[in-house]
Amino acid sequence: AKGKLAMPSPLTSGAATIHMDALTANPDLGWAYYEGLADQGANPKGGNGGTYKAVAGGEKLYGFVVDFLPIREKLKGAPVEFVFPEEGVSAVTEPVAILSTAQNPDAAKAFVDFLISEDGQKLAASQGYLPAHPGVAAPEGFPARDRIKLMDFDPATALEQDQANKMKFSEIFGG
Repeated sequence: AKGKLAMPSPLTSGAATIHMDALTANPDLGWAYYEGLADQGANPKGGNGGTYKAVAGGEKLYGFVVDFLPIREKLKGAPVEFVFPEEGVSAVTEPVAILSTAQNPDAAKAFVDFLISEDGQKLAASQGYLPAHPGVAAPEGFPARDRIKLMDFDPATALEQDQANKMKFSEIFGG
């Protein structure tokens, strides 16, 4: 696969940052995993959309990308496959919060309540996202939730080590 790998950069993508933190914290993978990717000619850049396009367009054979993009687009006929690695995947969430400075906190609370409700999660699933609500079925193309192995992730440690990890990543990839 030398020279045929696409991946987003944690320097520009939050999802790629979470993925980097989960992989490098895994004792079986660690930074050696990224060093191996660099040796194979991976050239991380941009976000997940660019990575997906590089693979779907045939420029690259393989890519590290958030699950919903290739799963959703394959259903529309794109020439891609998504593989959930046996070692596990990082969990990239779509967080939501109400700021203390919100001008209309009641409306904000109603919106958040909708997002996490069964109807809100059905909307997320209709957009191709894996819903968090256990009563809402995963979109077509996803395996059953209990077949998706999640890697350990400690957000507090990731935040604490964020700058050091990004510097290490830059050293490995020459960015």
